[in-house]
Amino acid sequence: MGRKRSRYPLELVGVFLLGVLCGALSYHLLSLPGSEGGGVFSQTMLERWLENARGASVPVLAVSSGEEPVGVVCTLACKVQPGEGYVYVSVDPMLVGFDFQDSDRRAVEVAASLAGYPLDEDGVGLKGYDVFFLVAGPGEKITVEAIDGPSAGAATTLAVLASLENRRIREGYAITGTVEEGGRIGQVGGVFYKAQAAAERGITHLLVPKGQSVVTTYERVVRELLPGFQWVTYRPRTVDLNDYAREKGWNLEVREVSTVEEAASLMLE
Repeated sequence: MGRKRSRYPLELVGVFLLGVLCGALSYHLLSLPGSEGGGVFSQTMLERWLENARGASVPVLAVSSGEEPVGVVCTLACKVQPGEGYVYVSVDPMLVGFDFQDSDRRAVEVAASLAGYPLDEDGVGLKGYDVFFLVAGPGEKITVEAIDGPSAGAATTLAVLASLENRRIREGYAITGTVEEGGRIGQVGGVFYKAQAAAERGITHLLVPKGQSVVTTYERVVRELLPGFQWVTYRPRTVDLNDYAREKGWNLEVREVSTVEEAASLMLE
């Protein structure tokens, strides 16, 4: 796979070389200035980034690191413009890992196939177009770890597809899942916590991989053996997310999807 030549300022060279060392040979990391007080891109900045552009944004569900898992909602924006087949990934700070960049490559491939766009000579970017990704954090001082994996692949693919076809992501919709060869949507972890975060953010329709509307969670059970001595175990519990949403009073419907095409028929307008 050939590496494409960067045209970005010298201050990005170090970041790019790190990408080379980690095997991300076909991507450029574009560092953009963050907002005040923490360096997280605000919704206003994201909207300005997409203004008058051929692009789309989509919620990205992630799981924070820490003693107890917590779901968070980030935002991924994508835009395409005439260019030389480059794929650029912005960094807010360190939200985006190299596994995420690799899933972006598959997202571009699948979206291009569905929209009828050819790939360029190295099979990575779009022929005649550059693709730009920006990932904005949840607006909280929280460490996000799940975006460093492939679980945003389905959302990324839909953002690229919407950009290529000049369509929009429906308001109130989100999706979690990997994107596999042929446009299949694969299973991911942390779906229970992601559903919880989606409901809290006001998302009304959550698409999940086939077989993941029912999940297993683990309840923490603490038993005091002696004064000052505790025994902690975790009890498995099977949860139907739609039943759980009704019990909690969430305005959330969880629906399983198997392919990007199926997801697009529900999420794009």
